[in-house]
Amino acid sequence: MTTPDIWFTLYSLARKGALHRSITITTSELGGVLGISQQTASRRISYCVDEGFVARTHTAAGMLLQITERGRRELSEVLGELEIAFVPPGDEIVIRGSVTHGLGEGAYYVEVYATRFREALGFLPFSGTLNVIIREEESRKATTRMRQSPPLIVHGFSYEGRTFGDVICYRVKVDNAVEGAVVIAQRTHHSENTLEVIAPYDLREKLGLEDEDIVELTVIPLHMAT
Repeated sequence: MTTPDIWFTLYSLARKGALHRSITITTSELGGVLGISQQTASRRISYCVDEGFVARTHTAAGMLLQITERGRRELSEVLGELEIAFVPPGDEIVIRGSVTHGLGEGAYYVEVYATRFREALGFLPFSGTLNVIIREEESRKATTRMRQSPPLIVHGFSYEGRTFGDVICYRVKVDNAVEGAVVIAQRTHHSENTLEVIAPYDLREKLGLEDEDIVELTVIPLHMAT
């Protein structure tokens, strides 16, 4: 992790949208946001550019700045450290839901994203998803807590003339037996109460699951993932 003054600079840029697009800002404006002089703001930006955290283009209106993938990773690391600080020991997020049939599209998308899932999650997923529908109020609240926790992000890409969006991943243990991940596509036809789970195995076969069977998904925080 880099020094606090640098990651706070990245954080300030991220709050203005620089994680997702180029933003226009002057060193005077940035200095005002950070509570530092224009000269110090200029030095911090130069450092971020030199270290590859930020991409910079000069324009007549000011600087165009965008946080790079390396800068994103720096912020993600800080987010993970904050998660450790805020989550009490043993405060698990457990989601209970019932197995349901999917829309038949899971296998195709898992195959397309397979190598990227392996890079992000450390396993090559079985070609298909386990679909879990959440009905209980406590599990809906747990799902919201999961969505508010730091995820792993598989970034979008183009393949065979099609564009595939980002996929948000949360590591989970299914029935306290098999490690997998809840995957949430940028574009999905499922409701918020239906979760798609991938794993190295066919979870229905591995765990002997049928439709309407109850499964437990225990969220594995990023700092505890293997």
